[in-house]
Amino acid sequence: MPRPAPSALTAPLLPFAGRVVVVGVSGGADSVALLRALLLIGARPIAAHLDHALREGSGGDAEWVRALAEELGVPFEGTRVDVAAVAERRGWNVEDAARRVRYEFLGRVARRHGASAVLTAHTRRDQAETVLMELLRGEAVPSGIPPARGRVRRPWLDVPRAEVETFLHALGQGWREDPTNADPTQTRAWLRTVVMPTLTARFPEVESALARVATFAREDDAALGEWAARLTDHAPLAAQPPAVLRRFVVRALREAGLPYHAEHVLTLTHALARGETAHLTLPGARTVTVTGGKVHLAPQVWPDPLFPLPGGWTRRTRQGGDRIRLPGGTRKLSDVLTDLHVPRGERDRVLLLAVGQDVQWVGLRPPLWAVGACEEAGQPEDPLHAAMGEALTLAREAASAGEVPVGAVVLGPGGAVVGRGRNLSREAGDMTRHAEVEALREAARTLGPYLTACTLVVTLEPCPMCLGAAVEARVGQIVFGARNPKAGALGGVTDLLAHSWGHTPRVTGGVRAREAARLLRDTFRSWRGG
Repeated sequence: MPRPAPSALTAPLLPFAGRVVVVGVSGGADSVALLRALLLIGARPIAAHLDHALREGSGGDAEWVRALAEELGVPFEGTRVDVAAVAERRGWNVEDAARRVRYEFLGRVARRHGASAVLTAHTRRDQAETVLMELLRGEAVPSGIPPARGRVRRPWLDVPRAEVETFLHALGQGWREDPTNADPTQTRAWLRTVVMPTLTARFPEVESALARVATFAREDDAALGEWAARLTDHAPLAAQPPAVLRRFVVRALREAGLPYHAEHVLTLTHALARGETAHLTLPGARTVTVTGGKVHLAPQVWPDPLFPLPGGWTRRTRQGGDRIRLPGGTRKLSDVLTDLHVPRGERDRVLLLAVGQDVQWVGLRPPLWAVGACEEAGQPEDPLHAAMGEALTLAREAASAGEVPVGAVVLGPGGAVVGRGRNLSREAGDMTRHAEVEALREAARTLGPYLTACTLVVTLEPCPMCLGAAVEARVGQIVFGARNPKAGALGGVTDLLAHSWGHTPRVTGGVRAREAARLLRDTFRSWRGG
């Protein structure tokens, strides 16, 4: 009877007892030991071997594994793939191609046999070498080999390699040695045969220490990644810690399916943190832009005018010398697009209507009209723009009364104003009498306490109290003008809607933001006597 495997080997395998599992068996000591240990704990393994065709004699490994599986009474699945040809055809490096092909093969075998998991025999030595390689490459998160990904499980990542060899010797079980494992021209082989022995001579526990780094890094990465995942569209990214921003960028790139390198992540992160504009070309000639505190990963679809064009108006994209007349005066269109943070690569794709070089309409969200152009086109003014105009009028009334200049209106289901309010805190001696709360109270008197089909329009980003009132009233949408960096609840200080409050309104910021910000600035300047 063979000696039982040490508990350090069998304990991680007990969840697989009695289950059909696919085991990647290369013929090396680790994978052979995993196959034998799974049989000892009563699992039902399928031995799967991929011949990568990367070296002479690799076919001998396949035959050896086939014979071992037959001897043990284990089903065998094997195939040969010219990985070097795949790498050249797909533009991958050979190591990446080998990994992709191997896991695709293992997954295919698992589906064919109805296996609940795919097991690989990576040990603590593999983990330590991977972390060291990541550190030397300057990876942002040296998290090593993950214990699980999809249906793949790596139960021996905490097992020392010495225990594996001791187990095999006790069984009298041989294994195959890959000659490339001793070739110092290969990076991993150099780390294994030259670097790790040197480090171990000075730091005997270096393998455990590096594996611990991987564990801590994964835990930190999971926590920071969850933080990054909670960032909403209106959260000011520049206010986030760099570690969270890096993960935000990585998440966005991965979800878009874009390849990237560490330097790309750093460049985009720095631009977000500093509120700058950056343009990058990623592998595959994909362009990414950071501008206005946002990451733009894909070409955008810009609105087309859906109304009859007045006589003399031309539909086109921008040209040199284009200008547009706005409430503050006539400006170059190029400057306006820059101020509105339209990505540089998108500016020539934005549709516009013009008379000569006088731009009348720009296909943004919401559309930008020149002064008087919507009346000439017979189109109603954008309702949010008009509502913000009314809120600004209320804000000016507040300023005239010595209040902080904030005004708000509530639009009902049909778009009519059903609630109005301005700051009354000083006048009423009650610091809860903010513009938003006043407007919500008036709307509730007409429509009842729940305002689900309504829109709250306010000149300044709501504070936590006012956001809470809007959430309690089940307001469907919140539209604000200027940011409130000192007390804003939608990212100015803290993005409260990143958490679940039972109801989450849609949020649009920056509507007539310049006018709202100018009113605030001028009011406070007058109070200071300047």
